Amino acid sequence: MSSGRFRTIAVPGLLFLLTLACTIVIGVQYHVSYFNVKLPAGMGFWSFLLSHPGSWLWGLSYSLPLLGILLVHELGHYFACRRHGIAATLPHFIPAPTLIGTFGAFIKIRSPFSSKRALFDVGLAGPLAGFLVALPVVAAGLSRSLVVARGAMDGGLALGEPLAFTLLGRLLLGELPAQSDLLVHPMAFAGWFGLLATAFNLFPIGQLDGGHILYAIIGGKAYYFGIAAVAALVLLGIFYWQGWLLWALIVTLIGLRHPPIFEAERLDLKRKVLAAAALLIFILSFTPAPLALAP
Repeated sequence: MSSGRFRTIAVPGLLFLLTLACTIVIGVQYHVSYFNVKLPAGMGFWSFLLSHPGSWLWGLSYSLPLLGILLVHELGHYFACRRHGIAATLPHFIPAPTLIGTFGAFIKIRSPFSSKRALFDVGLAGPLAGFLVALPVVAAGLSRSLVVARGAMDGGLALGEPLAFTLLGRLLLGELPAQSDLLVHPMAFAGWFGLLATAFNLFPIGQLDGGHILYAIIGGKAYYFGIAAVAALVLLGIFYWQGWLLWALIVTLIGLRHPPIFEAERLDLKRKVLAAAALLIFILSFTPAPLALAP
C-alpha cells in the first residue's frame, strides 16, 4: 500500500477513533446522570472511569447512535459523489471536548461538480440519509426515556424540541401529565443532536448542504438567500440561543458565495419534489433554542 493511500485511510480512521473515545466519555456522563449512578465517595468522574474500565460500555448507547447518524450523513454525500464521478475523501470526524463530544464530520470534495444535477444530488443525499436514520434513533431513545415530576431533576440541560422530536414523543408517550418533564435517555439525545446537525447543514448558505441545493435550483441568486439566512442566524442568536452567533460566524468565514457552475440546465420534476422534501426535513429538524440550563 502506498503512503498516500495509507494516509487516505489512516487519517479518517484515527479521527474516528478519537471521536469515538470523546463521545463514549460524554455518553458515560449522560448514563451516570440518567440512571442516577452514585460514584464512590471521594472519587471523581475521571478516577472512576479509569478504575472501572467496564463503565466505558455505558457510553455506547449514546456514542454509537450519534456516530452512526453522522456517518450515514457523510456516506450519503460520498456515494452521491461516486455516482456522479466526483472525487471525494472518506468521512473525517472531528473530536471535541464539548457537551456532544464532536463537532460533526465532513468529506472533502476534490473535483468540480459536473452539473447542477450532481450538485443537487450530493447536497441532498447527506441530510436525507442522516434524517432517515435519526428518526428511528429518536424513537428508540424516547421509548426508553422517563417521565419525572417537574423539579425532580437537579439542574442539567433543557433541550429545545424539533418538531420531529415532539411528534415522535406524542406518538410514543402521549401527552405528558401536568407538572412533569421528560428525562431523555442518552440515545434520545444522540438522535436529537442528529436532527440538530441536519438543520444546521440545511441552512441555504454558501457550501452548506442547503446552499448546494438552493444553488442547483436558482443559481447565483442563492447568494442573497445566504445573506438573509446569516441575518436570521444573528437574530436567532440574539433572541433565542447564543450558539447561533457562532454558527453565523463560522459559515461567514467559510464563505457565502457558492463556486459557480456555468450551466443553464433546469432540474427535473423529481428533484424539485425532493427539494420540497429537503425543506420539510429542515422544518421538522429545526428548533430556535436548542439548549438551555434546566430550571
